Amino acid sequence: MQLRSLIQLTASVGAIGLLDRVVAVGLGIIFARWLGPDEFGTYAFVVTAIALLCIPAKLGIPELLTRDIAAARGGAEPLALAGSIVKGFAIVGIAAIAIVAVGQLVLQFTADTPISRLMRIGLWMVIPSAFFEVAAGIIRGFGRTIAFQLYGSVLLSGATLGIGASAMILLDQYTARIAIETRFAAFTLLLMTCCVHLILILRRLSSADGGRILGTGEILSTGSRFMFNSVINMALMRVDLLVLGILATEKAVGLYRVAAEGGLLVAFGYTAVTTVLTPEYARMHKAGDREQLQKTVRHATWLILLIGGLIALPLIFGSHLVIGLVFGESYTPASFALSIIAAGYLVSFLFGDPIYILNMTGHHDRVTLLVAISLVVSLVLCLVLIPSLGGTGAAIAASVALICYRYLACRAVYRWLGVNCAVFGGMVSFGKARGGRA
Repeated sequence: MQLRSLIQLTASVGAIGLLDRVVAVGLGIIFARWLGPDEFGTYAFVVTAIALLCIPAKLGIPELLTRDIAAARGGAEPLALAGSIVKGFAIVGIAAIAIVAVGQLVLQFTADTPISRLMRIGLWMVIPSAFFEVAAGIIRGFGRTIAFQLYGSVLLSGATLGIGASAMILLDQYTARIAIETRFAAFTLLLMTCCVHLILILRRLSSADGGRILGTGEILSTGSRFMFNSVINMALMRVDLLVLGILATEKAVGLYRVAAEGGLLVAFGYTAVTTVLTPEYARMHKAGDREQLQKTVRHATWLILLIGGLIALPLIFGSHLVIGLVFGESYTPASFALSIIAAGYLVSFLFGDPIYILNMTGHHDRVTLLVAISLVVSLVLCLVLIPSLGGTGAAIAASVALICYRYLACRAVYRWLGVNCAVFGGMVSFGKARGGRA
């Protein structure tokens, strides 16, 4: 992909992402203020747990279909799109229902707490959420990058905010339960919209029914590897909050969730660039164009670092002021954690976008090993630091693990693809690339 095209698409996706961040931060502000630290902490814990449960429900099929549909666009082997998509949805539906059933059974034997009561409701969100992810992943594979970004970001956040705020005002109830129920409604609404769009895309494609249908065994085998990769990756991203919820109070979780939400602003540029390029990595790799892949990766790295730096620096040095103005003085104890998280993201951007490159070029199994190593690092640091430092310790653990993860993945990209995605390029050697390229 040429630099001009990358910048244009990134700007479009970035504009959507910026709007999403505004809506998402607005959602966080309203829910945090209306629910209070305790209720907001319960809500945050349940949302995180449901997100983890959605990963085995999806079985890695969204990532698999994104990759294979994008690869079919750049290769000679046709893919029977309609048949493969229907089969993917059927498998995900069976998995999602099974997870909800098992989860409800397990909750019958757990202690009656605010979190367990809310989990009984939140578990049902697994079904529309898993289907929504599959539909969005298919649209992404077709190259509808802007539509994918709209569905997965601003429309979802906007629907959650609009439905949630309206329900709370109309019912005059400001509880975590209302927040969870309205999030379920938002997922269902977006799923129906996304499916209508997908049907329209398939109707316009004359080749939708021609070619090879993905086999059930192939879907389960390859998808399960994507799934396991996603499970431990999500665990890496959320283990800090989960351990904090176990070792600390709901209030500590609510404060830390505010810091984590603020930290996600730093990843705005990273999300925009990777949204544009993820299917392109698969297409360029399938076409064997390593020179263009290297050029595209280098452009992406600098864009990620530039945008990330512009957002990170104010959060690193002015976190107390930002949180006080946006969320209120009761959340300012989370300011130091926000500074640490923002700094961790910025350092990790020095290594570019290695994760998606590995996933889209057939090296997703190597990602699994790398994220497992980083997860162990994060878990150990959480267990050591959280008892004494609380949210600050969780932020340190998460940042160190993220930097470790991106560095190891950057080395793997260079070794197996001969592509250097680090911002320092030739200044630092990662050793010999496979095939003797240094």
